[in-house]
Amino acid sequence: MNGLRAPLLALFLAISLLTAVVTLRLSESASDPLPTVMQAMPTATPLLMRSETKSPITPTATPRPVAALPLVERGVLREALITPDCVLKLNPLLAGFNQADRDITALIFEGLMKTDAYGNAVPSLAASQPRVSNDGLTYVFTLRQDVRWHDGEPFTSADVVFTVSLMQAEDFSGAPDLRNFWQTVEVDALDAQTVRFKLAQPLATFPDYLRIGILPEHALRGVTGRTLATHPFNLNPIGTGAYQFDRLLGDGTRLRGVRLSAAPTFAARPEAAEGYTLRQLDFICYSTWEEARTAFERGEVNTISDVPAAAIDSLTGLPLTLYTAYKPALGAVIYNWASRSAPFFRDVRFRQALARSVDRAALVTRFMANRAVVANTPILPSSWAYAREVVCPSYDPSAPEAAARNLAQVQITPPPSESDPNVPEATQPSSSIGYRFQLLLSDDAAQAALGQALAEAWRRLGLGVDAVVVDRVTFRERLANGNFEAALVELDLAPSADPDPYSVWRQVPSEGGLNFGSLNDRRISELLEAARQTTDGSARVTLYAEFQRLFCDRAAALPLYYPIYYYGADSRLEGVQLGFISQPADRFRTLGAWHWAK
Repeated sequence: MNGLRAPLLALFLAISLLTAVVTLRLSESASDPLPTVMQAMPTATPLLMRSETKSPITPTATPRPVAALPLVERGVLREALITPDCVLKLNPLLAGFNQADRDITALIFEGLMKTDAYGNAVPSLAASQPRVSNDGLTYVFTLRQDVRWHDGEPFTSADVVFTVSLMQAEDFSGAPDLRNFWQTVEVDALDAQTVRFKLAQPLATFPDYLRIGILPEHALRGVTGRTLATHPFNLNPIGTGAYQFDRLLGDGTRLRGVRLSAAPTFAARPEAAEGYTLRQLDFICYSTWEEARTAFERGEVNTISDVPAAAIDSLTGLPLTLYTAYKPALGAVIYNWASRSAPFFRDVRFRQALARSVDRAALVTRFMANRAVVANTPILPSSWAYAREVVCPSYDPSAPEAAARNLAQVQITPPPSESDPNVPEATQPSSSIGYRFQLLLSDDAAQAALGQALAEAWRRLGLGVDAVVVDRVTFRERLANGNFEAALVELDLAPSADPDPYSVWRQVPSEGGLNFGSLNDRRISELLEAARQTTDGSARVTLYAEFQRLFCDRAAALPLYYPIYYYGADSRLEGVQLGFISQPADRFRTLGAWHWAK
């Protein structure tokens, strides 16, 4: 116990400091209640659906004249965050567990790299693109010399090495995936403005990992991977971004949000020479969409972080502009290639028959209205790697027999059917062909309805298909355990901005990844392996185009839809553009251009 006394005392002091910071901030906020921008909403205003580049949505109306709307406070933006948990840790290394934290830290901190409107990794704290060795294993970055932390200290290579060392620590309290990845990377500072990374194997997606925010070594000196989680820094952060932490917002009894203010240190940089008219950002947390909408109607907030698709049709009376982008996700039917009860999924003609028997566009339009648009390939249309000329097979009314022709060529004989002793013989499912399988569905209403329609289309083809709807916890467990034959899944591709789909479609992974159906196609794997190893951008474009063509030709899975992200803003807020979104925080990519209409 004597040996543990010092560490326990340090932990106790850290927790005490954290508690003191929160108490102090909340008490400050109690005397500075959340300001109200508008006292009452105007009369009904048409909804504007603004279409950005590559947006699946087209304009449908025009907003009311600005003069008819109440005044807003110039230079101030108040945003509603819909989240069950408000702010927990304003630390980019620990923010992965909470969306509100991710949104706010994206404005306080910067990484060596960031993404542009098409998902390309471009320099941020790095002065330029890295120098990469011929074998693709060594990346050398020169850092910017005009960057200072919000407390005025200069940014150096020591900050980069320190940040990586925290993630590499065995006792790192952040996401295990971060620790596992960074433990495979060596990092050292060649001088105060130069950092070198050495990889265990070539990885073209490595710059994407460098988007994570860098921490200040001078402010956290002595902190370990474990003690980082309880450090007061997490609720009083210091970054290099365009906005700096100002205070926590509360109502005297509970934490309600965070106020950020424009950072003078960032204002001195060239990229801040123009724009950045918003000097104060208030992020206010609401548990539900209904609460956030009411706050907008009362004038407490100007923007809403994530408008649910189900609410879109009810917004026509609000002066709200909706900005749209593709969510980093893909809705698709995946097949279990390792299933003993459905070995026919390994036959390309069977999968092609399934694809050619359903009208994907019509089904998505019918069952996913406002929520998604039809998917043509497994890569997002907003990505630089998207092959526009590729379209996965679907029902063609000019060739209605195509699906049946594919099915007749299947060479894998279905296993003999097994009768269920608990079901009377007269009600046993039957099929003229003998192919039968279950389609696993989540109890999400739209997904379940879409899945039922798919099953019906396949039954018309003569297949014995049972749509099985389960709760979401059971659904995830069955996916993880491979306990399904086919499943309609919505694959979450966040937070990676690089289009590398290796984790999802690689050949029978030994561990991890999202290849729940054990897709086993060697040529697809070879293309994905080559694309993630070469650092030649044009070569990657070619390889991913070939991957998409092969994926569709072989009907490796059935892409159905790309979900839509909606960002709601007061119709007088101008300059908003979303572009490529790898995670919701990317909506702030063009924040420097946002301004209130004059």
